[in-house]
Amino acid sequence: MYEFVDEADRYEVQTAYWDFLESEEEDAQKAIKALKGLIKKDPDFFDPYITLAEYYEYAGDDMESFNILKEGYERAMKMVMHKGRFPDVLSWLFMENRHIIRMMYSYALKMWEIGEKDEALRVMQQLLASNPNDNIGARYAIVAILEGYDDIYSWEELFESEEGYGLDAFAVEEWFEKHAKKYPEEIGWWFEMTQEGDL
Repeated sequence: MYEFVDEADRYEVQTAYWDFLESEEEDAQKAIKALKGLIKKDPDFFDPYITLAEYYEYAGDDMESFNILKEGYERAMKMVMHKGRFPDVLSWLFMENRHIIRMMYSYALKMWEIGEKDEALRVMQQLLASNPNDNIGARYAIVAILEGYDDIYSWEELFESEEGYGLDAFAVEEWFEKHAKKYPEEIGWWFEMTQEGDL
């Protein structure tokens, strides 16, 4: 079994990134410059890629947003792959791994959004298989893609809380239980693990 844990010391760049988030920089160009600086400082810390892609998307530069996510994803894959093999375990329990998992998830969401659903499914399935506890919610995305939703936003609209408190978690789980069992090849193994108490 191959398990990956990011053991690099990223304390300095993580702290700088958190400081950036807390600063709530309102000037988009300054924010973009700051995020590029963080990426230059540590190209293998991926949270700044995700935030930078969001800034470009808000600015209407969808191509640059895509390119940033693709670059981050490809670097993440280069980091975790061992002899062409994706990790059997990439656990969210290790905080050090979370920036990698978020990078993969963000990339998969973008692939889904632009119509590359097979690629989105592939990455989401890797995330779920390597971390079956699924802290990021890959299982929901897998079923939503299979059910034909165009992107995460059109799916989430089904579950928006009337009180404005985000998604209705009970409704999400009820929907998942109803629809996921249509796809035993794609996600049946996850239900088996759940029933056997392996999660």
